[in-house]
Amino acid sequence: MSAEGEFTGEGELKAAGEPDPGESLGSASRSMMPRPSLGVLLRAGLRALGRFPGLVLIMYLVQVALSAGAALVMMLLLLDVFGGRPLFDRAMDGDLAALMSCFRAEPDLLPSLLGIGIAAVLIYGVVSWFLTAGLVAVLLDAPSRRREVVRWFGAAGASNFFPFLRLSAWSALPYALVLVAAGFGIGLTEERRANALGANDMAVALALALGPAFLLRWPVAAAIDYARIDLVRHPGMSSLRALVRGLRTVARHPLALSHTLLHGAAFIGVWALYVWVSGSDATSGLVALVALRQLAGLVRFAAHVAVIAGQVELACAAMMTPLGPRR
Repeated sequence: MSAEGEFTGEGELKAAGEPDPGESLGSASRSMMPRPSLGVLLRAGLRALGRFPGLVLIMYLVQVALSAGAALVMMLLLLDVFGGRPLFDRAMDGDLAALMSCFRAEPDLLPSLLGIGIAAVLIYGVVSWFLTAGLVAVLLDAPSRRREVVRWFGAAGASNFFPFLRLSAWSALPYALVLVAAGFGIGLTEERRANALGANDMAVALALALGPAFLLRWPVAAAIDYARIDLVRHPGMSSLRALVRGLRTVARHPLALSHTLLHGAAFIGVWALYVWVSGSDATSGLVALVALRQLAGLVRFAAHVAVIAGQVELACAAMMTPLGPRR
């Protein structure tokens, strides 16, 4: 940053030789060190949403722009290939057989659409590193002036891009165990899935096959979240060490898992409410459905930001500053 302030990544703002008077989640945690509890983490999330509503909205709009861009490219591709075919109009009206006939006539189109979707997911994954690093830095110690928040956010996102990239590479190791668990479960339930007589039997078989993998992914994903916070708090720390510290934190503090479990319950609740409301007569119009979908997406995204704020609170209280060399 400029001479007015320097981002260190440790949650400190050096500006004109004076300490930053602004209070933040991280600074409050380090000064008072409240006993970690689910209530403390939930209050931290609500406090973050109340203090940074504009930042949360901007981050959500970035996500919407990326998904809308991918959808627009797909739509243009479909219109270019099927725009003059009446069969495609029937497919857009909900005729599944007509849609399958369209894709059988253009076998190269489906791989192209899948490629666009995968590229969009990868791009958003990379952008999310920048957004997450900036958000964590702001939650740790935000500048007292709101106009400096964007500069603080951007500096943290840029400086932690490559540490997050290395962390993603190391994360392939625990995620490989998740894939092994999924493959093992699918293999064990192959006969049960083959003998399934209905949708309920198939759902039970898939739950038995993939359940252990999902349960294993739960602590792994939480540990990676805490590793990212550690990298922002402690510049120069190796990504592998941050991952190990994140795994240790999740193992020592079951609160880290119950906190993310609450987020999962909120996600499912919002999704179920969206499905119920979207099926009512009040949302029969296209505009109403789009507005409802965006509202549900914004609520889910706000819940995710609140979870990150709670994780920052727990990290400040439970993850001690590392001793010795960081590399």
